[in-house]
Formats: sequence, C-alpha cells, structure tokens
Amino acid sequence: MNNNHSDLIQWYKDTCNIVDDNERLFLKFMLLSGLRKNEGIMSFNLITELFKNNKLGDYFSEEFSMLEHYKCKQFLRNTKNAYITILPKELVMQVAHSKPVTYSAIRCYLDRRKMKMRLKELRSYYASFMVRHNIISEEVDLLQGRVPKSVFVRHYLKENPVELRDRVMTALTQLEQSF
Repeated sequence: MNNNHSDLIQWYKDTCNIVDDNERLFLKFMLLSGLRKNEGIMSFNLITELFKNNKLGDYFSEEFSMLEHYKCKQFLRNTKNAYITILPKELVMQVAHSKPVTYSAIRCYLDRRKMKMRLKELRSYYASFMVRHNIISEEVDLLQGRVPKSVFVRHYLKENPVELRDRVMTALTQLEQSF
C-alpha cells in the first residue's frame, strides 16, 4: 500500500511554480475534483466551451455547486463513469474564463523540466482526504464515479444534495488550504 502523499504535496507545489497560469488552474481543478485524467481534461475543456456559448448552466448547477457529468454522454461509459463533481463556483468560473488544456502539452512541459506526471495520484489524494474529512466512503465513491452494485448503495443511500454539497465544500476548503 502506497498511501504516503507527503512527496505528492511537494510535487504539486513545485509543479505549480513552473507551469503557467492555465496549467496551474488545471492542476488545482484536478486536485479539487478528484476526476480521472481524461475526465478532468474533458470537463475542464467542456466548461470553457459551454461558457463561451452561454450554456454553462446546462452542465453546472449553481444551486448545488455541482458539475452534472451525467448530462453529457462522454462521461457515461460501460465502466469508469463520472456522475457529479462538487466544486466551488469561483473555481468553475476561473476555468470558464481560461483556455482549453491538453494532456500532451502539460506532459511535454513537465518532461522538459524533468518532472513526473502525477495526475493519477491527485485523484487518490482527493479520495483519502475526503474520507478523513467527514465524507463517507460511499459518497466519495459516488463523487469519483464508482457506484457499486451493493444493496445498500442502490436502495438505502439517499443523500440530501445540499447537505452533501456543504460537507464537500467544507472539506474542499480545508484541502485547498493544505496546499
């Protein structure tokens, strides 16, 4: 089990110091969303595109401060789905005013500076952090797109979206402050 994230925190800080503003925003988005690499890139770029077309409300619910991935086909696959992501509105609006990102551009940038690409580990850090900060594992599974076939989750886990939003936002504030 590799759950030592102390060097990941240092990697994040070092990387944020060398990338430009758009890529720094993308790394923050990845850290605070807990999405998979491809989902994060798709979501980041979709936010920018929808904002330019005045359709961001079709994807981002301001009431629940939630990206509603389930409304977009590209996030729903046979496996590894993304359903919802709770993020601060300020972050979503920063993304909306930014430029699209590509994985290859970020990878090349880090390769030139002899740094590893550790986006997958940000997802793992997010999950561990949330569980330690008042979000139960079933809720983290929901936020990260893992909806198990257990009887409990399918039939008995009924979550109040406002309460979940409030608890996740509190944890995200603490996560942001830890970096």
